[in-house]
Formats: sequence, C-alpha cells, structure tokens
Amino acid sequence: MNESEENRNGRIGISLAGAVDLSGLKVKAATGRKESQGEKQAFSYVLDVSFASVESYAPASATYPILLLIYGAGKEGFADDLARAVEGEGGKLQLLRIDASKDPNEAAVVDPSTLPALFAMIKGKLLPLFEGPLDLDPDQEEELAKGSVEAALDAAAQEGVTGSAPKMGKGEEAGKGEAPEEEKSLYSEAEKLEKEGEFDKAAREFRKIVDENPADGQAASKAAKAELIARVKKSDPASAREKAAKDPKDLEAQLAAADLEVYEGHVEDGLGRLLDFIASCKDPDGKVKDRILSYISMLPAGDPRAKNARMKLACLLY
Repeated sequence: MNESEENRNGRIGISLAGAVDLSGLKVKAATGRKESQGEKQAFSYVLDVSFASVESYAPASATYPILLLIYGAGKEGFADDLARAVEGEGGKLQLLRIDASKDPNEAAVVDPSTLPALFAMIKGKLLPLFEGPLDLDPDQEEELAKGSVEAALDAAAQEGVTGSAPKMGKGEEAGKGEAPEEEKSLYSEAEKLEKEGEFDKAAREFRKIVDENPADGQAASKAAKAELIARVKKSDPASAREKAAKDPKDLEAQLAAADLEVYEGHVEDGLGRLLDFIASCKDPDGKVKDRILSYISMLPAGDPRAKNARMKLACLLY
C-alpha cells in the first residue's frame, strides 16, 4: 500500500483523485450511530473475507462494482456505516470487508497507519478511493460512507459495469428462521479453502456439491471461478499472451490467454477468442466448448453476454 494514489490510478486507467474528499465533509456534532448497541445487523450484499480470498471475486467485478474495505480495531462502526450504504443501493454493488485486527497474519500485510483503506474493484482492477487514518466523528463517517458508494458507482458507470450483485451475505436469511444445519454448512469447507487461497482444493469441493446437486447453479459458478483463479495463479501472463499472439492455432495458448482476459474482467474478449478458435480450428475434444461454458456459468442469470455466447457456440457446433 506504499504506491502513490496517482500511480495506481494511472495504472487502472481511471482518475478519481479527490472523488471522496474528506475535507468537504461538514462538521457535525457526534451524536453516535443509529443502531442499537449490541445489535448485530445482517447484510445481503456484504461479505467479511480474507486477503487470500479477495481474488476469487475479481471476475464478478466485470459485471457489478465491488468495494473492498480494509480496516482495523476501532473502525467497526465505519465498516457498518459502509455496509448500510451499500445495502441501501439494493444490489448495485457489493462490499468485501477485511478486519486486519482479527488475524496477525493479515495485519502484517498492511501498514496500520493507512487504515481504514477503501478500494473500488472494477473489471478486476483496484481503484483507491481513500486511505486513513480518519479523524472524523460518527456522523461524518456515515457521510463519508455514502460518498464512497456514490464514487464507486460513478467509476463503474464510466467503465460500463452496471450489473446487479447477487445476495450472498447473511441478510438473505434474516426473517426466515434458522436454516437447517446441513444447508448452512453446504459451502463451508469450500469457502474456507477459498479464503486460505487454496483455489484448486476449493474448486474440487464445489464440484462435489455440483455432482450431488446438478441444479445448484451457485455452486457451479463458484467452482468455475475457483478453477479459473487456480489456473491463472499458475500461469505466466506475459508468456501466455505472447504464445497466443504468435500462434492462433495453439489450443493451450488460446485457453490461457482467454483465462487472463476473463480474470481481468474482459469476459467478452475471452469468450470471443475461444469462439473464434472453434470457428477456425474446430474443437474435436470439446475442451474449448467446456471452457466457454465455464465462463458463461460465472455470469449472472439473464446476462446478455451469456445469451450471445451460447447462440454463437450453438451455431458453430451444430
């Protein structure tokens, strides 16, 4: 987190310097937060994650914007302010929260003097919105949270990322009574492995769920994402792109390049690359078709990119 904001913004290709301007916040009396003390709220679009698992959400940021908050002890109130601001948008974006104070290994990754730090993840890239420390009263922090959400949505709109986030947090279960223990623990092992950065193992666990329940589209999507990240982490991006550019008929090179494109948020490019490969080189073993279908499974239901890719694939194969 030592890289300058200007350099990071330049790398990402979006300039939002000053988008969340702390100096512009009006000074208000510290009246305290509005939730009851001790009351734990449930959120539908908020997930508490680890550093190791953040990568697994990168592909989704090509469809809808994601906020990533890294915070420490004493900033739980702001973390909840931000969660409420995200919830208020009804699925226009998702929030990932990392509490660096809960895990010594995670705390060692960041400089405490820069916390809280907030980023917008758009098309697999992180756009810094602000870094702490914050010397604000509770009402000011609430205002900052709302302004941060607006800034992230504006940046996403500039990039054409305007899809809806799925309900994945605990808010889905609010008001529905206790879910059966079997249902609550269905994904627990796979998600634990994902948080630990064990994407190969996580993918296998998700695939077991799909094998037992082929209609579980969420498990299939999670498996595809974990498999994608596992492949990308083992690849050499520069070499993969070079090989793909040199030989359009090299199957493995085209698959590796498509993985990188989808991982970085360029889903249409990855799909198009593989559809073009089938058109010119055929696909006798069905390997390219399977990879295309895995990309499609990561997209939200009704996504036009999925519909278009399926239609083109059907035309090419049949």
